[in-house]
Amino acid sequence: MLRKSTLLAAGLIAFLASFGACARNVVFLNNPSPQDVKDIGHYRVKSTGQPFFSDLVLFAANINGSTPNTPVLYYNTEMSAILKDNIDAVRQLQNGGIKVQISYLGNHQNAGWSCNMTSKTATRLGNAMVTDVVKYGLDGINVDDEYSSCSGSASSFYSVLKAIRSNPYFSGKTLSKALWSDSQYFRSPNNAANQLTEGYEMTYGGSVSYLTPYVGYGMSKSSLFLGISPEFSSASQAGSIAQSVASGGYQGVMIWAPNAFLDRAAAEQYYTEIAKAQIGSTESVEYVP
Repeated sequence: MLRKSTLLAAGLIAFLASFGACARNVVFLNNPSPQDVKDIGHYRVKSTGQPFFSDLVLFAANINGSTPNTPVLYYNTEMSAILKDNIDAVRQLQNGGIKVQISYLGNHQNAGWSCNMTSKTATRLGNAMVTDVVKYGLDGINVDDEYSSCSGSASSFYSVLKAIRSNPYFSGKTLSKALWSDSQYFRSPNNAANQLTEGYEMTYGGSVSYLTPYVGYGMSKSSLFLGISPEFSSASQAGSIAQSVASGGYQGVMIWAPNAFLDRAAAEQYYTEIAKAQIGSTESVEYVP
């Protein structure tokens, strides 16, 4: 008769194998070059030949404005180079099954996601984002409520999210949020969990416990990802974090800005350690030209 510990170990292995089949991993590229974008599609899980990443977030476009009620979307040199001059790099990823979102971020000005704006302005801002996502053929919007000189209005924040989700042209697309120190936006009657489709926790402390509050707010485990940064976690540590995410029943991990911290060989090693945790100890990730 098998010992109880052996049965438990076998059960965990079976669970992780099942998780690996459906795990998704998200990557944020910080002010990427067109080649950085193209490279993401070349990292493949060896056993399946499928892309290691399910989603790419282009980081970032900005929300500019001299007052909360005059927000304007702004695309810096890097974002413009991709969206206007190298959109084929995005299409290549999408044709390979990788979704591409764009993140909107405050820009040290008096406008942003949670600035105290009118309902009309919130709707106009949300619709402007959707218009550009449709224009560039992207798969979603990522919310990064930072670096505005005004902030803190849960009502305005919720109104922008609601405008995005209710826009018929946004149907079927992803509305994700950079999660960090934001409990004020997950309280009734303006609970952001009612509008978001996914969330990426960005404390980068390595603890799956950072995801727990969001389940309490109403988000499902299948919509939550734990952030890992190569700046703070080694490849082996990333593997341990990914295993804790899998064991906790969450969707996957988000990797922050590997284009800033990892060359091709280091990226292969980093992603391999995560794939081993998600799929099995013999798995690997390779850059396939």
